[in-house]
Amino acid sequence: MRYFIAFVAFLLLIVLGLIFVFSHHSAPKKPAPIILTLPDYADRNSSVSMTIDGIVNGDDAHRAIRVTVNRDSRTLDIIQGYSGRVIDTHTFANTKDAYDVFLRALNTAGFTTRLKKTTAPNDSRGLCPEGTRDIFNLSDNGDIVSNLWSSTCSIGTFGGNPDVAQNLFQRQITGYDDLTGSVEL
Repeated sequence: MRYFIAFVAFLLLIVLGLIFVFSHHSAPKKPAPIILTLPDYADRNSSVSMTIDGIVNGDDAHRAIRVTVNRDSRTLDIIQGYSGRVIDTHTFANTKDAYDVFLRALNTAGFTTRLKKTTAPNDSRGLCPEGTRDIFNLSDNGDIVSNLWSSTCSIGTFGGNPDVAQNLFQRQITGYDDLTGSVEL
C-alpha cells in the first residue's frame, strides 16, 4: 500500500508539473522596433535640415546658414554667433508630394548613412576650425532621429555624399545664391 500511495503521489506531482508548465504563459514579447527609411518620414511630422557652419571666429562675426524642409515649408535661416541667433529668415511653401520626392533624393545621397569607421565625435563644435562643417539632421515629432556631419577638413560622421546633399538643400530655396551671397562663412 505504501508503494501505491508513493506512486499516486509521484503521478500527481507529474500532472501538476505539466499543468504548471503548459498553463504558464510567457511574458508578451516586445514588438520589434519599426525601422523607417527616409522616404517613410514624408507622412510624419518630420523635418530635415542642413546647417553650414562657418569657420571658428568671434561671436559677432560667426555665421551659419541653415535650410530646413518639411512637408509644409522650406526655410532659410542666416544665423549669427554660436548661440543660434537668427538674423535673417526666408520661408517658402512646400507640399507633401514635393517633400516626398526631396526625401527620396536625400535617401539616394545617403542622408542618414553613418560612416562605419570614423573616429570623429558626434559633436562637430570646434572641429575643422579653419573650414566649414555641414550638419545634417532628421527630426520626427521634435526628436532628433539622425544627426550627422561632414567638413571641408575631411572629417565627420556623415557617410553619404555631402556635395549632393548640400546641393539638394540649396536648390530647395528659391534664389539661394542671392539670399546667401553676402554671408561670409
